[in-house]
Amino acid sequence: MISRREWKFAIVVALAAILLQQIPYALGYAFARADTEYQGLLVNVEDFSYHAIMLQGFDGAWQYHIQFTSEEHAPAFIYGFYLALGHLARGLGISVIAMWHAARIASAFALFLATFAFIAQFIRDERARRVAYLLALFGAGFDWILFPWESLNIVGAAPIDFRMPEAHLFYSALTYPHYSIAIVLILGVFWFAQSALNENRIGFAMAAGICNLALVIVYPFLIYLTASVLGVYWFGLCVRAQKIQWRAAYLLLSAFIFSLPLLFYYAFVLQTNFVLKIWNAQATTLSPNPLHYFFAYGAMIAMGIASLRATQGSEAIPVKLGDCLVAKIAPRNDGLLLWIWVLVVGILLYAPLNAQRRFVEGVQIPLAILATIGLFEIILPRLERARAFAARATRPRYSRAGLRRLLLAAFVSIISLANVAILARLTYLTVVEQPDAFFRARDEIAAVDWLRANASRAEIVLAAYWTGSFIPARAGTRVFVGQRYETVDFEKKMETAQKFFDAASEDAWRRALLAQYHIAFIFQGPRERALGAFDFARADYLERAYANDTVIIYKVKR
Repeated sequence: MISRREWKFAIVVALAAILLQQIPYALGYAFARADTEYQGLLVNVEDFSYHAIMLQGFDGAWQYHIQFTSEEHAPAFIYGFYLALGHLARGLGISVIAMWHAARIASAFALFLATFAFIAQFIRDERARRVAYLLALFGAGFDWILFPWESLNIVGAAPIDFRMPEAHLFYSALTYPHYSIAIVLILGVFWFAQSALNENRIGFAMAAGICNLALVIVYPFLIYLTASVLGVYWFGLCVRAQKIQWRAAYLLLSAFIFSLPLLFYYAFVLQTNFVLKIWNAQATTLSPNPLHYFFAYGAMIAMGIASLRATQGSEAIPVKLGDCLVAKIAPRNDGLLLWIWVLVVGILLYAPLNAQRRFVEGVQIPLAILATIGLFEIILPRLERARAFAARATRPRYSRAGLRRLLLAAFVSIISLANVAILARLTYLTVVEQPDAFFRARDEIAAVDWLRANASRAEIVLAAYWTGSFIPARAGTRVFVGQRYETVDFEKKMETAQKFFDAASEDAWRRALLAQYHIAFIFQGPRERALGAFDFARADYLERAYANDTVIIYKVKR
């Protein structure tokens, strides 16, 4: 049971964390220069694609059509979570960006409270729960630099603590709503599945199945994680019981029935839809060198190893630590599930799958639980027995309980340093640096808004990459090139777009390109002029359709 006082603590901490997370966003809007407008992102300009999906939902679609490529293809029911957010934004009468922030905040709050509830299933002492909660929410690691033999890669994930939002809860909740919701659903799957086994009730298995179905809608490939963890968990139960657990197998398999039709649909679409097949092949998020994971998670893993003795038993035996009563891992094989979760993640991180590094989603939670158990049952008792601790505790104005609280506060603070640095860095980005990709010029926004009002969603716009990444998210119009993963033949099209704006390119080649890809508009702004000085006003196959101080949009004559 979780007391009302504990829930108050969890809610206050969650709200405090969410308030901290809004600082770089709020300052971005407050300090945007008069001629620019902040677009509400902190990392990865490619993530305007999520806004583009929401815009399609806002316009009434329940199937996603990739607007970042010029190839024709049928839409499909993917990215259902963001399509639904778009529909919700329209229903509430708010903008896509406002809905993005509302979803990000609401999902972070749900994640933090779900994390506390999950922790409470494993740790019974109130103070230990609080420490585990703080470690899960604010904890990070010490993977802060690249190794000497590495170089910074725009699509890379090293160093993990600063380049992988999915690696830790605070960074996940700071950036993307689907990260937070996916972790909530993973927790739901594991909690309901374990409850089904403990209570021998099919209803809990069905609830786990609903969570799995929602997970497949929000973040499909994470079904590999839940299936692998529960599969290995079942095997562990069989080994422990020295017999096949048929009833457990039935209950756990039931947790995946609801998601199977959608998984088969995804498999069919990705094999039969040419553009989606290429998108799936290009969308690789591979893991960095294993040493990066070691430095990111090594401290918590080392502390968790100290808890192995506690997790091997099936009874919750209280341990006296000064005046703090700490219960060992809760009964019914809970510790087995936590360790299997961590070990399965370690395997999936280097499995032959495109989404390798995404499988760390939520692993901070079992690590925080195991680390807290090791901290309270092994590390703190040994520190209390040390001469230095005892000597300090006997001094005036010192006490054993006070020193213990100081040690815990110091530990949580140190392991949270990376998140402090992230928050400071992103605040500096939105207040001082204000990169062009996130702070769009008002002339550019006005031109893109003209496209939304005057171009059909099927018409294609040719622009520089950084412009093309924004147009589908604001106007809903298709572009020739605009997203690293969703543009077919991305590298080739990047070169082609650059060549198109180069004054040295042959005009006949330009005409052929426009005809080949059925391009309807040419967007010429500061980024396009930086690629080349070709004077489009002299091209007799183009006519000026829109102009302001810095942007001209040309319509291709047919």
